[in-house]
Amino acid sequence: MKIGDLIEVNGGHQGIIISVELMYPRHPESPPRNFEIMWSGDQPGYAFRKEEGLSTVSAMSVLKVVSRG
Repeated sequence: MKIGDLIEVNGGHQGIIISVELMYPRHPESPPRNFEIMWSGDQPGYAFRKEEGLSTVSAMSVLKVVSRG
């Protein structure tokens, strides 16, 4: 998954990835830890809210990529 992908998380919420936090930032092939998401509707209750329509979720909560950006 990369910036600009439209994803679906647990609970059916959808949003676009704005930024990716890596588990090991200095390692080029590190798996993602968290995603900062701009939501297309309401936010899930488990998301760490940053501001209206923007929050951070764990990479483990992503079910699928709906559309590649």
